[in-house]
Amino acid sequence: MGIGKSKIIPSINVDDMLKKAGISHEIEAEKQDADKRFTEIREAKEALLKIHQDLQDAIKAERDTAMILKTAIDSSGNIINGICNAIVKAERNTRFKATIKFEHLVQLQQLLNQAIETWKTMLGNHRSEQAKMLTEHESNMRKILRRNEGVWFSDFWMKVLVIFLFVYTMALGLIVYCVA
Repeated sequence: MGIGKSKIIPSINVDDMLKKAGISHEIEAEKQDADKRFTEIREAKEALLKIHQDLQDAIKAERDTAMILKTAIDSSGNIINGICNAIVKAERNTRFKATIKFEHLVQLQQLLNQAIETWKTMLGNHRSEQAKMLTEHESNMRKILRRNEGVWFSDFWMKVLVIFLFVYTMALGLIVYCVA
């Protein structure tokens, strides 16, 4: 579509103009959008630079803190060594005076006497228990002997038995020796 068809002035193509105006408007919109994005990028860059500077400051502070802690550790080691040396020196040079009062000796003697009495009582109880057990055993042995259970020899008859067995063994040995 064209306006004014004259021979001297070329015709104006409205469609081309509208296209150029639309493109111009789009270019302007894109330019504004790009400017906005450039502004955002600049702000982000400034924020990143600030964060970078803060990180560098934090790293420097961390290094300083590590150096201070190392110095504190070295100092604490020296302090501990000094304390240990002081304790050892104090142990070597300390003298204790001990005194025993007469009242304490009396108390100790009383405690010893009580312990001795307790042991005497316990031993007396033990002996009486043993005597009771021995009496019960003798009683049981008498019962067994009265019922004629078991083998029992008096000392005399035991000697006679041993002599008899000795003579019998010798005689048997001589018979075997002579026969062979």
